[in-house]
Amino acid sequence: MFSKSYSYKKIKIAKIQASKKYFLIVAFASSIIATGVSVFIPRYHDRPKFQLPDQVSLSEWRSLSSENLLPLLQNPQESRVADARRYLYTSLGQDTLRVDALYIKASAVMPKSLKILNLQYSLDRLNIRHQKMIGHYALFNDQDRVYLSSCINPRGLSTVTEEQLISNRNYYDFTPDRIATYLLGMSYIRDNRCLFTIMSVPLEKAQISDLKNNSLDNAYEKLEKAWNNWYQKWENDFPKQ
Repeated sequence: MFSKSYSYKKIKIAKIQASKKYFLIVAFASSIIATGVSVFIPRYHDRPKFQLPDQVSLSEWRSLSSENLLPLLQNPQESRVADARRYLYTSLGQDTLRVDALYIKASAVMPKSLKILNLQYSLDRLNIRHQKMIGHYALFNDQDRVYLSSCINPRGLSTVTEEQLISNRNYYDFTPDRIATYLLGMSYIRDNRCLFTIMSVPLEKAQISDLKNNSLDNAYEKLEKAWNNWYQKWENDFPKQ
């Protein structure tokens, strides 16, 4: 009886010692991995701040110039605009295109975010459309210009409304690779950044006086073609977190 009890205690002690060794090995391996990550992989918040390039090429459009857009914005700090730039283009047909790009470190939804550029619009006045493999975008006109606007997300499709943005974040942020980078301290679990884009072309005088008769279709078509090209460029080149 004593022999069996002694053997049982001996086995139990051996299991405890084995468990301790296992946990020590795991703890040691974890510390090695953490050290390696801190040494060889820069932490995401220590990376250089992203700045929009001076030029962005668009097919069928010739780049004219670009300028810093931050001084023209309404409360850029409150909206968490990290950088903003205005790009001007011309086409062979002498059309002009203006692209306002705002790199925002917070959720950008319409019509609220349009106020950054002093554009006052209600949601029911926006013509929201959808393209497969690209996402949603909004079309509208204001005085003598026609606009296309949307939020290009770090992952997933472009969005306009808050509901679309939340759905996109929930689907693309909570993935195994995102959770892994979060645990390693390389990213936030939710990536709320957005490249808020507002493209516009001027209306011709005849179009301004004939807005009620669907004379905007030609302008809309120009913007949609430019938008497709702009989105494809940033889909692959969206700044790393």
